[in-house]
Amino acid sequence: MSVCFLLRDGAEPPREDVGLPAGMTLQLWRPSDEAALPLSPFDPLRVAVWLQDRCGLFADRRYTELSIWRGGKRIHRLIVTPRWHRFPFMEPGDLQLGGLWTDPSWRRRGLARWTMNRAHRLFGAPGQRFWYVTDSSNAASTALAEAAGYQIVGEGRRTRPAGLALLGRFRLDRPCVDS
Repeated sequence: MSVCFLLRDGAEPPREDVGLPAGMTLQLWRPSDEAALPLSPFDPLRVAVWLQDRCGLFADRRYTELSIWRGGKRIHRLIVTPRWHRFPFMEPGDLQLGGLWTDPSWRRRGLARWTMNRAHRLFGAPGQRFWYVTDSSNAASTALAEAAGYQIVGEGRRTRPAGLALLGRFRLDRPCVDS
C-alpha cells in the first residue's frame, strides 16, 4: 500500500476552536498507571494500547484517544501517538495523528478537523512536530490534513511482515526534495 506522509509544526497556532455542537461531548482516554485493564466497555484497541504502554513500547506517555460522543454513542475518534516501532521515521518527541474514524452518518460535519485542532491545542508547542500518514489514494484525508496546516513531505509504504499488519511499519521511502 502506498502512503503519503504529511508534517505540521506544532508552534503554528491551530485554527479557532469554536466548540462542539450541542449534545456532543469530547472524551480523552489515556492508559495510566492507576487504571486497570480497560475492559468495560470492551474495546480491543484500548486493551492493545494499554498493554503496549505497560510494556514501554511508546517513546513517552502521551498516547491519547480523543473521541466525540452523542447520546451514549461514539461518533468520532482521533488517536495521538508518540513514536514507536510502527513509525520509525519520527523523532523521539514527535507525535502522529491517526486512527481517524467517523461514524458514516456524521461525516462531512467538521468533526475530524475539530479534533485535529483540539489535539494541536493540547500538544502544540515550539519544536513540537505532528505527523499524519494516509493512504495515497485517500484525497479527502490528504485534503483534511492540508487544511489543518500539514504539508506533504514524502511517500512510502506500510510493511506487513509475514502478512501481519500489527508487526508492520510505515516506511518513508521517497522524501520530497524541499522537505
